[in-house]
Amino acid sequence: MTDLFICAMKASLAPVAGLLLYASAHADSSPAAALDFELSDGRQFVRLSKLQPSPSVINFWRADCPPCVSEMPLLAAIAREDKVRVLTVALQRPAETLSAPAAVQSALAPPMIALHGPREPRGLLARFGNSHGALPHTVVLDARRHVCAQRTGEVDESWLRTALSRCIAHAGQP
Repeated sequence: MTDLFICAMKASLAPVAGLLLYASAHADSSPAAALDFELSDGRQFVRLSKLQPSPSVINFWRADCPPCVSEMPLLAAIAREDKVRVLTVALQRPAETLSAPAAVQSALAPPMIALHGPREPRGLLARFGNSHGALPHTVVLDARRHVCAQRTGEVDESWLRTALSRCIAHAGQP
């Protein structure tokens, strides 16, 4: 009876294994494929995958989120160093972004790339590793758009510089 049971199990699992093998062979195996978006900067649409390859910091935020506002000057300073690209994604209407304090408004100036996300951001946040939708949420990507680090909650300079160092060092490996 044991041999019969094993044969039956193998027979019933064979189609499942075949489906999994087919799906894995035909799926985009690059984790970067999901890490893309096309959002507006108020003048044009910016598609992440169309930007020049570069390590990137992507920060999801809102003007009514105190930790989000607090980390903006740090993100602007990192962007001005011109070693990595920094994109901020405001998860609110553009008019709400304008209500942010003056220090945040100046931080959002170039070289920072300031974008506006969708009104219902859960899907976008989930693709970037934040299924709960908590803010702020920061993701560090290597030049191929693979996640090197991510953090939900306010980032500090130590965490961000460590994440960027690891990301840049990792990019040099095959």
